[in-house]
Amino acid sequence: MGRKCIMCDGEPEFLIKGTNDLYCKGCAEESFADLSYLEKISEQKSSIEDVDELIEQKLSE
Repeated sequence: MGRKCIMCDGEPEFLIKGTNDLYCKGCAEESFADLSYLEKISEQKSSIEDVDELIEQKLSE
């Protein structure tokens, strides 16, 4: 099952740092005056990819 905005079931772009609360851009802008409190999902994915890459490097050593 895909991830969805918790308010409208739209495609999520943001999440609250440290939680699994996902928001589409529209709902995030409506709900939060300062989007800097949110993390872009693409940023989260890249950090997960970095960790995966680091694990692969350590395993191959």
